[in-house]
Formats: sequence, structure tokens, C-alpha cells
Amino acid sequence: MATASRTLTHETEHREALNLMRSLSAYYRWTFSLLAPYVGRRAIEVGCGIGNFTELLLGRCEYVLAVDMSRQNLDVLRQRFERSCKIELAALNLETAGINDLQRKGIDTIVCLDILEHLEDDCRLLRLLAGIVEGDAKLLVKVPACPWLFGSVDIASHHHRRYTPQMMCERALQSGWTPILTQYMNVFGVFPYWLKSVVLRRKVNFSKTFSDRQLKLLQAALPALQRLDRLLGPPIGQSVILVATKTA
Repeated sequence: MATASRTLTHETEHREALNLMRSLSAYYRWTFSLLAPYVGRRAIEVGCGIGNFTELLLGRCEYVLAVDMSRQNLDVLRQRFERSCKIELAALNLETAGINDLQRKGIDTIVCLDILEHLEDDCRLLRLLAGIVEGDAKLLVKVPACPWLFGSVDIASHHHRRYTPQMMCERALQSGWTPILTQYMNVFGVFPYWLKSVVLRRKVNFSKTFSDRQLKLLQAALPALQRLDRLLGPPIGQSVILVATKTA
């Protein structure tokens, strides 16, 4: 009984997470708008979740290798992209994967969104990724920004750290990548995050601190916030974007 109860709870939590990710599709489009100029023809997306960003990549690329370690996420991806001949799905551990097999896929774009903060040794993954590509391949990264924002929400989300642009540049350089762009994203998310994570000390993922009504309002407001963010060229933000190319 206890095992069945835990399984049901896990499945319920997974469905809730899927609904949250779907409700923020506009946020993925915003992220894609910043990274799209650097997307090539053949991409690997590390930790692709249920494929909100993957879908955008498929509109640009001829081939996408979507990697996720969650079997439930992969089931969603199979259903979502069952008619696409441009995508390959893989439950792939990059630390044990055959590098030669990945090199033969001709990857020219690596996408790594909100992954590095979950790793104790983030440079290890960056070095592994540098080993599967050649030449002018691009690395596209998004991570949570501003170390002073680190709080209870980060702990609940299993984050090891938050980043500055300088931190991301240093890690890229240490790992075989040459930065060509770093910038903050979403200045408007800074205050709500600080309030909920540092002041109120909410112990859940940030998205779960919003009601359904608030999420709908946020979804509607995101296009306007995106335009304002671009105009302001924010000195801080909720996230840091990095674009790098493989060091020769």
C-alpha cells in the first residue's frame, strides 16, 4: 500500500510539474528569441524536460537530440513529437555515454537551460560537452542569476548556486569554451524571487509559489515584459544567458 501511495504521489507531482511547464510556454519563447541567432542545424538539448524549448528548436533545426533522464518526461516527449522525423530521444548519461557516437552526429549547437545550477561540479559537464563537438559549435546556456538571491526556493529546487555573468564566463573558459555573449534576462523577476525565497522563505519551486490565476496573468504579461527587458538592457536579472563557442 505504501509503495502504491508513493507512486501515486509521485505521478501527481509530475503532472503538476508538466502543467506548470506548459503554462510558461511564453517564457520559453522569450528565451529562444535571445538564443535563436546562434542556433545551428543540428542540436543537442541537455535536460529537455517535456520539450517546450525542444519544439522551438525543431522549427529551426534539421535534427535535435533531446536528452533527459526522466522516463516520464521521455514518455511525454514520445507522444508530443511522434510525428516528427527530426528528433531523437535519449535517456543519456553524458558521463558514461560513448563520446565517439555523439561526435558522429555532427552536433553544432548545445542547449543547456537551467541545468548547471543542479550540479556540484558544473565545469565537468561543460568539459564533457566540449568533447562531443567540433570547430565553431555553439554552447547556449541559461542559469539562475544573482548569488545574493540564493534562498529557500533554490534549496527546495536543489540548486547549488546562482551565477553572475563573470562566473559563467570563468566556468566556460575553464572548460574549453570561449564566451561570445553574456547578459541578464528578466529584471522583473528579481523582486518577486527575492521576496519569496529570501524574505518569506518559501520552500517550493518558484513556479509553485504562484496561483493558477497568477500564472495566467504572468503568461499574458510576458510578451510586454520581454519588450521592456530588451529596452532596459537590465543590469541584473533573474537569469544569466551565456553563448560560447568551442575554444580552438
